[in-house]
Amino acid sequence: MDKRHRFKSGLFFGVLMAVSFIVQDLLGHPSLTFPNILTTMASGLAGGAVAGVLFGWMMGLFANSELLMKGTKINTLTDESILFETGANHFKGAEGVGGKLYLTNQRLVFKSHRFNIQNHERSINLSDIGQVERYKIWGLINKGLLVTTLHNKTEKFVVQQIDEWINQLPKKNDSQYLHLQ
Repeated sequence: MDKRHRFKSGLFFGVLMAVSFIVQDLLGHPSLTFPNILTTMASGLAGGAVAGVLFGWMMGLFANSELLMKGTKINTLTDESILFETGANHFKGAEGVGGKLYLTNQRLVFKSHRFNIQNHERSINLSDIGQVERYKIWGLINKGLLVTTLHNKTEKFVVQQIDEWINQLPKKNDSQYLHLQ
């Protein structure tokens, strides 16, 4: 995880925590005077900032850990080479399973890390991919990669560097891909 992603995840978490701290303190305070509200807002913002910095730092340590990297390596086939890879989540039911997504010259492969409930590896031959689309997760986050096979099976991923994935995938066999931005 690079510094930009650490900062974004820390900022998002910090804002959520600040709002949570402020609301919790305001709802639990017996008297809401102007000085009490200012103190509550200041302590909530400070607590949110500290929580955000710590969360971003810890996420970076986790995402770049040797333990995580070793656990998500894939075995390549004969004459297969890895062209592109990033951290990703693969949706299996309600769980967004964390791991890595690999693009090889033959397949699209997701391999989960061991810190999930539903550990798995999913491999799709490039020749079986019918459509690749970008989608918004929960209608908000524009980092979703929707892959539909020729057999109408869909796989949903949340990926880092979504633009690079969209640009990389159509290059394998342009006639089989629908490139939607």
